[in-house]
Amino acid sequence: MTQSTLLSVSPISVSSGQRTLGMICALMTVMVWSGYFLSLRAGALSPLGTLELSLIRFSLPALLLSPLFFRSIQAYRQVHPLYLAGIVLGSGWGFFYLSLMAMKASSVLVGSTLIPGAAPAFVTLVAVAVFRQPLPMTRHLGLLLILLGVVGFIGSAIWPFQARQLTGIGLLLCAAFIWALFTLSVRQSELAPLQVAALVVVPNGVAVAGWALFRLSEIDFTGVSLTMIGTQVIVQGILVGIFSGLFYSTAIRRLGAEPTSAIGSATPVVASVLAWLLLGEGVSWVPALALICTATGVLVASRAK
Repeated sequence: MTQSTLLSVSPISVSSGQRTLGMICALMTVMVWSGYFLSLRAGALSPLGTLELSLIRFSLPALLLSPLFFRSIQAYRQVHPLYLAGIVLGSGWGFFYLSLMAMKASSVLVGSTLIPGAAPAFVTLVAVAVFRQPLPMTRHLGLLLILLGVVGFIGSAIWPFQARQLTGIGLLLCAAFIWALFTLSVRQSELAPLQVAALVVVPNGVAVAGWALFRLSEIDFTGVSLTMIGTQVIVQGILVGIFSGLFYSTAIRRLGAEPTSAIGSATPVVASVLAWLLLGEGVSWVPALALICTATGVLVASRAK
Protein backbone atom coordinates (compact mmCIF):
# COMPACT_ATOMS: atom_id res chain seq x y z
CA MET A 1 0.00 0.00 0.00
CA THR A 2 1.38 3.39 -0.92
CA GLN A 3 1.79 6.31 1.43
CA SER A 4 -0.98 8.25 -0.36
CA THR A 5 -3.33 5.31 0.10
CA LEU A 6 -2.38 5.09 3.76
CA LEU A 7 -3.48 8.66 4.43
CA SER A 8 -6.29 9.00 1.89
CA VAL A 9 -9.96 8.71 2.86
CA SER A 10 -12.28 7.17 0.28
CA PRO A 11 -15.83 8.58 0.31
CA ILE A 12 -18.73 6.39 1.44
CA SER A 13 -21.38 5.93 -1.24
CA VAL A 14 -24.32 3.82 -0.07
CA SER A 15 -28.04 3.65 -0.69
CA SER A 16 -30.66 4.82 1.81
CA GLY A 17 -31.36 1.19 2.68
CA GLN A 18 -27.71 0.58 3.46
CA ARG A 19 -27.60 3.72 5.62
CA THR A 20 -30.64 2.43 7.49
CA LEU A 21 -28.83 -0.85 8.07
CA GLY A 22 -25.87 1.17 9.34
CA MET A 23 -28.09 3.04 11.80
CA ILE A 24 -29.63 -0.21 13.06
CA CYS A 25 -26.19 -1.74 13.55
CA ALA A 26 -24.98 1.41 15.33
CA LEU A 27 -27.93 1.24 17.73
CA MET A 28 -27.34 -2.48 18.31
CA THR A 29 -23.73 -1.56 19.10
CA VAL A 30 -25.01 0.82 21.78
CA MET A 31 -26.97 -2.01 23.38
CA VAL A 32 -23.97 -4.37 23.30
CA TRP A 33 -21.68 -1.64 24.67
CA SER A 34 -24.11 -1.00 27.52
CA GLY A 35 -24.00 -4.68 28.39
CA TYR A 36 -20.22 -4.59 28.09
CA PHE A 37 -19.79 -1.86 30.70
CA LEU A 38 -22.39 -3.41 32.99
CA SER A 39 -20.83 -6.89 32.87
CA LEU A 40 -17.34 -5.40 33.15
CA ARG A 41 -18.31 -3.58 36.33
CA ALA A 42 -19.98 -6.73 37.69
CA GLY A 43 -16.89 -8.77 36.82
CA ALA A 44 -14.61 -6.20 38.43
CA LEU A 45 -16.60 -6.48 41.66
CA SER A 46 -16.68 -10.30 41.56
CA PRO A 47 -13.99 -12.80 42.70
CA LEU A 48 -13.00 -13.27 39.03
CA GLY A 49 -9.45 -12.14 38.32
CA THR A 50 -8.05 -10.38 35.27
CA LEU A 51 -6.81 -13.65 33.75
CA GLU A 52 -10.15 -15.41 34.15
CA LEU A 53 -12.07 -12.48 32.68
CA SER A 54 -9.59 -12.23 29.79
CA LEU A 55 -10.03 -15.93 28.99
CA ILE A 56 -13.82 -15.51 28.93
CA ARG A 57 -13.55 -12.39 26.76
CA PHE A 58 -11.22 -13.76 24.07
CA SER A 59 -10.94 -17.57 24.15
CA LEU A 60 -14.48 -18.54 23.09
CA PRO A 61 -14.82 -16.05 20.21
CA ALA A 62 -11.26 -16.91 19.09
CA LEU A 63 -12.23 -20.57 18.77
CA LEU A 64 -15.43 -19.74 16.91
CA LEU A 65 -13.85 -17.26 14.48
CA SER A 66 -10.48 -18.96 13.89
CA PRO A 67 -11.64 -20.69 10.65
CA LEU A 68 -12.72 -17.31 9.24
CA PHE A 69 -9.45 -15.74 10.38
CA PHE A 70 -7.33 -18.21 8.41
CA ARG A 71 -9.59 -17.91 5.35
CA SER A 72 -9.11 -14.13 5.48
CA ILE A 73 -5.31 -14.11 5.56
CA GLN A 74 -5.16 -12.92 1.95
CA ALA A 75 -7.55 -10.05 2.72
CA TYR A 76 -5.46 -9.05 5.73
CA ARG A 77 -2.36 -8.92 3.54
CA GLN A 78 -4.03 -6.20 1.45
CA VAL A 79 -4.34 -3.91 4.50
CA HIS A 80 -1.53 -1.63 5.65
CA PRO A 81 0.24 -3.04 8.74
CA LEU A 82 -0.53 0.13 10.72
CA TYR A 83 -4.26 -0.43 10.30
CA LEU A 84 -3.93 -4.11 11.13
CA ALA A 85 -2.11 -3.13 14.33
CA GLY A 86 -4.77 -0.51 15.07
CA ILE A 87 -7.50 -3.16 14.84
CA VAL A 88 -5.66 -5.87 16.82
CA LEU A 89 -4.50 -3.52 19.59
CA GLY A 90 -7.28 -0.93 19.59
CA SER A 91 -10.02 -3.38 20.52
CA GLY A 92 -7.85 -6.15 21.95
CA TRP A 93 -6.53 -7.14 25.32
CA GLY A 94 -4.93 -3.75 25.99
CA PHE A 95 -8.28 -1.99 25.61
CA PHE A 96 -9.99 -4.68 27.69
CA TYR A 97 -7.37 -4.43 30.46
CA LEU A 98 -7.57 -0.63 30.63
CA SER A 99 -11.36 -0.79 30.74
CA LEU A 100 -11.35 -3.46 33.43
CA MET A 101 -8.88 -1.63 35.66
CA ALA A 102 -10.84 1.59 35.19
CA MET A 103 -14.15 -0.07 36.08
CA LYS A 104 -12.65 -1.33 39.33
CA ALA A 105 -12.29 2.32 40.31
CA SER A 106 -15.20 3.97 38.47
CA SER A 107 -18.93 3.59 38.08
CA VAL A 108 -20.79 2.34 35.01
CA LEU A 109 -21.93 5.91 34.31
CA VAL A 110 -18.37 7.30 34.19
CA GLY A 111 -17.00 4.40 32.15
CA SER A 112 -19.85 4.27 29.66
CA THR A 113 -19.70 8.05 29.19
CA LEU A 114 -15.97 8.67 28.87
CA ILE A 115 -15.07 5.92 26.38
CA PRO A 116 -17.94 6.45 23.89
CA GLY A 117 -17.88 10.19 24.62
CA ALA A 118 -14.16 10.95 24.39
CA ALA A 119 -13.48 8.50 21.55
CA PRO A 120 -15.32 10.61 18.91
CA ALA A 121 -13.27 13.62 19.97
CA PHE A 122 -10.07 11.63 19.51
CA VAL A 123 -11.37 10.35 16.15
CA THR A 124 -11.97 13.92 14.99
CA LEU A 125 -8.58 15.15 16.22
CA VAL A 126 -6.74 12.31 14.45
CA ALA A 127 -8.86 12.82 11.31
CA VAL A 128 -7.90 16.51 11.26
CA ALA A 129 -4.23 16.09 12.20
CA VAL A 130 -3.42 13.00 10.13
CA PHE A 131 -6.00 12.79 7.35
CA ARG A 132 -6.34 16.57 6.87
CA GLN A 133 -10.11 16.49 7.27
CA PRO A 134 -11.86 19.88 7.69
CA LEU A 135 -13.00 21.01 11.12
CA PRO A 136 -16.19 23.12 10.85
CA MET A 137 -17.13 25.61 13.56
CA THR A 138 -20.03 23.39 14.67
CA ARG A 139 -17.59 20.59 15.37
CA HIS A 140 -15.46 23.05 17.38
CA LEU A 141 -18.50 23.63 19.60
CA GLY A 142 -19.11 19.91 19.96
CA LEU A 143 -15.53 19.24 20.95
CA LEU A 144 -15.69 22.05 23.50
CA LEU A 145 -18.79 20.50 25.09
CA ILE A 146 -17.08 17.11 25.22
CA LEU A 147 -14.06 18.71 26.89
CA LEU A 148 -16.32 20.38 29.45
CA GLY A 149 -17.93 17.01 30.17
CA VAL A 150 -14.54 15.40 30.73
CA VAL A 151 -13.53 18.28 32.99
CA GLY A 152 -16.76 17.76 34.91
CA PHE A 153 -15.91 14.12 35.59
CA ILE A 154 -12.38 15.05 36.64
CA GLY A 155 -13.79 17.79 38.88
CA SER A 156 -16.14 15.33 40.56
CA ALA A 157 -13.10 13.17 41.40
CA ILE A 158 -11.01 16.09 42.66
CA TRP A 159 -13.67 17.63 44.90
CA PRO A 160 -13.94 15.87 47.23
CA PHE A 161 -10.62 14.30 46.28
CA GLN A 162 -10.86 10.64 45.21
CA ALA A 163 -7.52 9.34 43.96
CA ARG A 164 -9.04 6.00 42.93
CA GLN A 165 -11.75 7.67 40.86
CA LEU A 166 -9.22 10.02 39.26
CA THR A 167 -7.04 7.06 38.27
CA GLY A 168 -10.06 5.36 36.75
CA ILE A 169 -10.84 8.46 34.66
CA GLY A 170 -7.27 8.57 33.36
CA LEU A 171 -7.42 4.90 32.36
CA LEU A 172 -10.77 5.45 30.63
CA LEU A 173 -9.35 8.32 28.57
CA CYS A 174 -6.44 6.10 27.50
CA ALA A 175 -8.93 3.39 26.53
CA ALA A 176 -10.98 5.96 24.57
CA PHE A 177 -7.89 7.01 22.62
CA ILE A 178 -6.95 3.51 21.51
CA TRP A 179 -10.61 2.81 20.70
CA ALA A 180 -10.51 5.86 18.42
CA LEU A 181 -7.47 4.38 16.65
CA PHE A 182 -9.42 1.14 16.26
CA THR A 183 -12.37 3.02 14.77
CA LEU A 184 -10.22 4.81 12.20
CA SER A 185 -8.33 1.62 11.38
CA VAL A 186 -11.59 -0.23 10.68
CA ARG A 187 -12.75 2.63 8.45
CA GLN A 188 -9.53 2.64 6.46
CA SER A 189 -9.04 -1.13 6.25
CA GLU A 190 -12.30 -1.75 4.34
CA LEU A 191 -12.39 -5.27 5.77
CA ALA A 192 -15.70 -7.12 6.10
CA PRO A 193 -17.26 -6.85 9.59
CA LEU A 194 -16.67 -10.47 10.59
CA GLN A 195 -13.11 -10.26 9.27
CA VAL A 196 -12.57 -7.37 11.68
CA ALA A 197 -14.05 -9.36 14.58
CA ALA A 198 -11.82 -12.35 13.76
CA LEU A 199 -8.75 -10.13 13.47
CA VAL A 200 -9.43 -8.79 16.96
CA VAL A 201 -10.19 -11.97 18.87
CA VAL A 202 -7.90 -14.59 17.30
CA PRO A 203 -4.46 -12.92 17.86
CA ASN A 204 -5.56 -11.65 21.28
CA GLY A 205 -7.09 -15.01 22.14
CA VAL A 206 -3.80 -16.76 21.32
CA ALA A 207 -1.89 -14.23 23.45
CA VAL A 208 -4.27 -14.70 26.41
CA ALA A 209 -4.09 -18.50 26.05
CA GLY A 210 -0.29 -18.32 26.13
CA TRP A 211 -0.47 -16.15 29.25
CA ALA A 212 -2.85 -18.67 30.85
CA LEU A 213 -0.46 -21.58 30.17
CA PHE A 214 2.27 -19.83 32.14
CA ARG A 215 -0.14 -18.96 34.97
CA LEU A 216 -2.21 -22.15 34.91
CA SER A 217 -1.96 -22.73 38.65
CA GLU A 218 -3.42 -19.28 39.34
CA ILE A 219 -6.64 -19.80 37.37
CA ASP A 220 -9.43 -20.17 39.90
CA PHE A 221 -13.17 -20.08 39.26
CA THR A 222 -14.10 -21.32 42.75
CA GLY A 223 -16.34 -19.02 44.70
CA VAL A 224 -17.87 -17.61 41.52
CA SER A 225 -21.51 -18.41 40.83
CA LEU A 226 -22.52 -20.16 37.62
CA THR A 227 -24.82 -17.22 36.94
CA MET A 228 -21.89 -14.80 36.98
CA ILE A 229 -19.76 -17.06 34.75
CA GLY A 230 -22.64 -17.64 32.34
CA THR A 231 -23.40 -13.92 32.14
CA GLN A 232 -19.77 -13.09 31.41
CA VAL A 233 -19.59 -15.80 28.71
CA ILE A 234 -22.75 -14.56 26.99
CA VAL A 235 -22.00 -10.83 27.21
CA GLN A 236 -18.20 -10.69 26.97
CA GLY A 237 -17.51 -13.85 25.00
CA ILE A 238 -20.36 -13.85 22.50
CA LEU A 239 -22.08 -10.46 22.33
CA VAL A 240 -18.94 -8.34 22.70
CA GLY A 241 -16.46 -10.84 21.24
CA ILE A 242 -18.42 -11.50 18.06
CA PHE A 243 -21.48 -9.32 17.58
CA SER A 244 -19.96 -6.04 18.79
CA GLY A 245 -17.33 -6.17 16.05
CA LEU A 246 -19.94 -7.25 13.49
CA PHE A 247 -22.37 -4.43 14.32
CA TYR A 248 -19.73 -1.73 14.78
CA SER A 249 -17.82 -2.55 11.60
CA THR A 250 -21.03 -2.70 9.56
CA ALA A 251 -22.06 0.71 10.90
CA ILE A 252 -18.66 2.22 10.06
CA ARG A 253 -18.80 0.84 6.50
CA ARG A 254 -22.30 2.29 6.00
CA LEU A 255 -22.09 5.58 7.93
CA GLY A 256 -18.41 6.45 8.43
CA ALA A 257 -16.11 6.53 11.44
CA GLU A 258 -17.18 9.82 13.04
CA PRO A 259 -20.99 9.40 12.78
CA THR A 260 -20.76 5.84 14.08
CA SER A 261 -18.61 6.74 17.06
CA ALA A 262 -20.93 9.66 17.73
CA ILE A 263 -23.98 7.42 18.05
CA GLY A 264 -22.19 5.91 21.02
CA SER A 265 -23.30 8.98 22.98
CA ALA A 266 -26.49 7.04 23.74
CA THR A 267 -24.50 4.34 25.54
CA PRO A 268 -24.15 6.03 28.96
CA VAL A 269 -27.88 6.68 29.19
CA VAL A 270 -28.76 3.04 28.52
CA ALA A 271 -25.88 1.71 30.63
CA SER A 272 -26.62 4.00 33.58
CA VAL A 273 -30.29 2.99 33.66
CA LEU A 274 -29.29 -0.69 33.61
CA ALA A 275 -26.67 -0.09 36.33
CA TRP A 276 -29.29 1.64 38.48
CA LEU A 277 -31.75 -1.22 38.01
CA LEU A 278 -29.34 -4.16 38.29
CA LEU A 279 -26.38 -2.92 40.37
CA GLY A 280 -28.06 -0.22 42.43
CA GLU A 281 -25.66 2.50 41.29
CA GLY A 282 -26.82 6.03 42.01
CA VAL A 283 -26.06 9.17 40.02
CA SER A 284 -24.97 12.44 41.63
CA TRP A 285 -25.66 15.76 39.95
CA VAL A 286 -22.10 16.61 38.79
CA PRO A 287 -21.53 13.34 36.84
CA ALA A 288 -25.08 13.64 35.49
CA LEU A 289 -24.35 17.13 34.14
CA ALA A 290 -21.05 15.90 32.74
CA LEU A 291 -22.89 13.06 30.99
CA ILE A 292 -25.39 15.49 29.43
CA CYS A 293 -22.61 17.83 28.35
CA THR A 294 -20.54 15.04 26.80
CA ALA A 295 -23.48 13.43 24.99
CA THR A 296 -24.64 16.80 23.65
CA GLY A 297 -21.15 17.61 22.44
CA VAL A 298 -20.89 14.30 20.59
CA LEU A 299 -24.24 14.87 18.89
CA VAL A 300 -23.37 18.45 17.92
CA ALA A 301 -19.98 17.42 16.56
CA SER A 302 -21.44 14.52 14.59
CA ARG A 303 -23.95 16.76 12.81
CA ALA A 304 -21.25 19.02 11.39
CA LYS A 305 -20.84 18.59 7.64
